[in-house]
Amino acid sequence: MKKQWMTGIIISMLLLMGAGAIVYAQEPLYRDQTVSMQAKNTNKAGTTDTTIPLSNDTSRVKFRGIWGYQRSNETSGYLGGVLVKRERVVVLKGLWNTTDNMTKGKIVGIIKRGYFDGRIITQNQTTCRIVGLYRYDAENNLLHFRWMTAQQTGWTHCDILVN
Repeated sequence: MKKQWMTGIIISMLLLMGAGAIVYAQEPLYRDQTVSMQAKNTNKAGTTDTTIPLSNDTSRVKFRGIWGYQRSNETSGYLGGVLVKRERVVVLKGLWNTTDNMTKGKIVGIIKRGYFDGRIITQNQTTCRIVGLYRYDAENNLLHFRWMTAQQTGWTHCDILVN
């Protein structure tokens, strides 16, 4: 009973003191040394740069690529457009078409934290929701999507054109 009671007190004290009490020290602290508040709150573990590169003078880049359906390795069409950086998200605005130019339309959406959410607008103004995952390859300036609509799934590979 005493062990459970003491464990509860220790856990509640840690919760009351907050996460600032846990310090990731690079070297041991000696008698009169203190740690600044900024050093307590910075945690550099696990930070990766997956941001899409934007040119220095503007907050937009162009992209151009191909798309296809999931079980087919053949290209079903082309797409292109711009990626516009807003406050916390990147907005995708572009055009798409099929390889035989029978169907074409617009695509608009939001890219954030590896997810894509948008709409496809065809020539006859029919809208269809599209969602998916994206991955940015910084080494080759490529943007890879895995997308799905209500009826189909597919892939997209785009080149990022930095000015």
